[in-house]
Amino acid sequence: MKQHIPNYLPFSMGFLWAWSGLQPVLTQKEWSLQLLREVGFNKSWQFPILLLSSLLDLFFAVGCFGKLKQYSCFWLFQLIVVLSYSLIIAFRLPENFLHPFAPLMKNIPILALIFFLWRTQK
Repeated sequence: MKQHIPNYLPFSMGFLWAWSGLQPVLTQKEWSLQLLREVGFNKSWQFPILLLSSLLDLFFAVGCFGKLKQYSCFWLFQLIVVLSYSLIIAFRLPENFLHPFAPLMKNIPILALIFFLWRTQK
């Protein structure tokens, strides 16, 4: 039986996804493309990957505010994406482990929240 989840939990993820979908394209396009270059993507693929990942993040944002948040597969898909992003960063940009603002380590509580949302919607 599905458990009631307070709206602030999926909404908080929605705000995070919206920010991560909009901010790189609107304010940090060159830096984002540089990171994709450092990860190893060919120059011709960098901008399409940036747009696709931003659109995916915005899809997750909309879903967190809408009916998709009721489906466990929606949360499982997010879990897989965040884990994939984290593994790519960990292996291709390992300096993020030592970054003073801990961008990679912040994915641990994010993963925990998404895991909780996934389990409660099963």
